[in-house]
This record gives sequence, C-alpha cells and structure tokens, in this order.
Amino acid sequence: MKNKILILSCLLAGLSASAYSQEKFSFELYAGPSQAFLPYELIPRNDFISPSNELQYHFGSTFLWGLKNDWQFSAQLEFFKRELGTYGISRAIDTLQITGYSTHGIPLLALGARKNWGNFFLHPSVSLMRSPSDLDRYDRGNEWNGIPLGVISESDWGLGLRLEAGMKIYNRRGNYFLSGLRYQKGLMVMDQMNAAVRYNERLEHVLSAKSRGSYLGMFLGYGVNGNNLKSFGSRAPKRLYNDNKLLKHDLSLENGLYAMLYGGFRRRENPLSYDSPYTNMSGQFQAVVGYNYNRFSIESGYGNFSYNANYQIDFDGVKALIIRWEHYDMPVIPLTFKYHIPLNGQNTVRFGSSFSTYFGLRDQSKSWFFSRGSGSAEFDQKRYEYTSVEATDRDLKHGRFVYNAGVFAEMSVFNSSFLTVKLSRNFASPDFVKINANYLIEGVPVSVASFGNLNGFMLDLGYKIPLKVLNRQLKKQSKTTT
Repeated sequence: MKNKILILSCLLAGLSASAYSQEKFSFELYAGPSQAFLPYELIPRNDFISPSNELQYHFGSTFLWGLKNDWQFSAQLEFFKRELGTYGISRAIDTLQITGYSTHGIPLLALGARKNWGNFFLHPSVSLMRSPSDLDRYDRGNEWNGIPLGVISESDWGLGLRLEAGMKIYNRRGNYFLSGLRYQKGLMVMDQMNAAVRYNERLEHVLSAKSRGSYLGMFLGYGVNGNNLKSFGSRAPKRLYNDNKLLKHDLSLENGLYAMLYGGFRRRENPLSYDSPYTNMSGQFQAVVGYNYNRFSIESGYGNFSYNANYQIDFDGVKALIIRWEHYDMPVIPLTFKYHIPLNGQNTVRFGSSFSTYFGLRDQSKSWFFSRGSGSAEFDQKRYEYTSVEATDRDLKHGRFVYNAGVFAEMSVFNSSFLTVKLSRNFASPDFVKINANYLIEGVPVSVASFGNLNGFMLDLGYKIPLKVLNRQLKKQSKTTT
C-alpha cells in the first residue's frame, strides 16, 4: 500500500512539474447558488398541497491541465446541497403538517475536458457523487398503507453528466475571474424521501420525492495560473508593481466606507455526543457596510444564523439510539466594532479584535409545532419499537440580543480589497426554542428537553472592498494630485 501511494505521489508530482514548465496548469475556486430538480408525487393526489424546493448552494475547486488546441483536462471537487421536502410546520390556524427531511450536502468528483475560445469556455464532464442518506434515520421502519416512511437509500453512489459554460476576465498576471452556468443531470436515483403529511394529527398523505443529484447552478470564482505559483516567491515583493496598483492600494487603506460579505460555520455549545458534522454544526452569513477610521471600524447590515435544537436519546446502553434534527433560522441585525493593527510596513496584513451585538428579528415563540408518531430503531441486530410525542414550549419567552467576541486577520488581495479570517465566539444567547419530547421505548418512558440558541465558536471567511476603490472620479483626482 505504501509503495502504491509513493508511486502515485511521484506521478502527480511529475505531472505538476511538467504542467508548470509548460505554463498550462491552473486551478480555480468557485461558489454560487443552485436549484435542485426533484420530481415530487403526493399520494393520494391533493392539488392544495404544494412541496417546497428551496434555493441552495454549491462550491468547489477545479484543477486544469493544458492539452492541444485550447483544450484542458479537468478534475473538480465539489460540495452541493439539495433539499428533500420541507420542515414540519404547524400553527393554531393551520393544522396541516408536512414532516420533511434534508440530507444536507453531497460531495462529488468530476472529470472532464474544457474547450476555450478566447475568454469563453465550454466544459463537459462526468461526476461521481456520494449520497449522505445515512444521516436521515428518523421515521425509518414506519409504513403507511404499505409505503415506507423516511429517507430510503437507493444507491450510496450516483453518476451524473455535467455541462457548464462561462467566461473569464484576465488580469496582467494571467490570473482571472470567472463566471458561468452549470447543469448536472443525475443518471440514477440515489435517495427517495417519503414524508408524512398530517392533518389534525391524522396521517392522510405521503409526499414522495426522488433525488438523482440533478441541479442548475450559477457560479463566480477566481482562477490562478500555475506559472504564478512557481514564481510566487520572487514576485511577492513586487506585488505593487505599477502606479495604478499602488493607487488602488493607497485608496483601500484610507478612511471611508466599505462593503463586506462573510460567512462560515458555528459549532454549538454543549454538543451532542453523537458528533457528526450535522448534529453540532450550523452556518451563518452577513452582508454589512462599515466605516473605517484609522485603526477603528464599525459595521452593520443584515445576517442570518442557522441553529438547531437537535437531541439524541441514549437507551439500554446504546448511545444515540434515536436522533432528531430540528432546524431553525434567526435573521439578525449585527453591530460590530473592530480594532486592527498592521503587521508590516505596506499595511497589507492586519491583525485585530472585534466585538459584536446581534439583534434577532424573529420572535420564535410565536411559531410552534406538535408532532405525534411511532417508529423503530435497530442496533446490533436488536430492534427497539417506540412512540413519541414532541412539541415546542408555547410558554417560552426569549430575548433578542446575542453577543460575540473574537480575533481576525486581514490580508490585502488584488491590491484593492481584503480577505478576512475570523475566529470568534457567540455568548449570552437566549434560548429561542425549547422542545419537549416524550418517548415510550419498549414500554419504558423517556423524556427529553432540547434548547436551541446561537452560542458557540465560529469560523468565518470574508471579503471586504473599500468603496473608494470603486470611485473612478476619485481615482482621477488622486492621479492628478500625484
């Protein structure tokens, strides 16, 4: 095994060295929104019930090796999300409840070829996908009129055909921005979700959705010419290599307004012992406008935090025999103060601290649900039957403010903007939701109280652009004064 790894490493190193010498190797990072294609069927038919298929996301990287006649061989690593159904909703004035599931993200590897015509390209490829259906275990084993409920795995792996088209905008180094559209057609069914639809707590329909991994996506990205990686060490001191670049860099450091986008992941406080990426992790994003004055800055805008009230039940010595995923979102208005210190003479790298206050825009106590069901779980060839009653606490009242403190690092990119990495912690968050669950497992009563809040450690990646850099008139005035 070690010899095989060594041989493979040598081959990859040889390919990379050859590509660098021919200046035909490049890699890209991209991300964007995606819309999954999921055929739905409601059994029996009811035209007054509509499924949900929300806009999701995809991101990844592309590695390209040059061939003849403007062709390139490609290898893509990607992660995309598609939703199977909806989350459960129940209110006093609307007693219809659809119990849905989401299987989160799907990783894939795609191999193909890209044809370039100047700044435009066409890119067909074949993808191999991995289904994460093992995450959706709730309601497995239940049936309704002979229809199995829950998420049923048809295949752990899936195949797809992909086609993307786009354009590139090059800079003076040969690096480039890229944008385009991508369509992926799945060739086989990976998962089928059969979600119970209840009316006045009676199961009357099943919403069935099948996923092949098909989606349509838009993407924006940045590509790096492999030759620049080879000469990165020698070019680094000359990054500000002409007057225009130097002007943009100077403007980016002056006092004034800036726009910023960033997002990342949060690990929940008091994590469950069943430590999968989806039980204890949530995401967030923010879009803000800020003002920089010397070493201080203040910013505000709009953000959204995902959080969960997930819980697990340990029983009969079995850890996480039952796991329930309960997902929520909290839109917020952030107010952040930052202090940053330059770490070099060009002010291209900064380090600093930040403090934020988030005001929650949603009163979660006004939304509640009630669910009654039965199911089974199997462990070590032993089957456990159970019934459950789950409801949110209608008497729970919560505050609106959450606080955050952390440190960040900024690095100048493109001589006009900044890439930011921030490590921080949310604290003093109120409990926005409380779920009371009562189970009867093999005749033994088990009760669980689960809370959902925004506390926990966060890792964010952000992009900041000072607005002065975009002002052409200001650039002309600066040129004339110099």
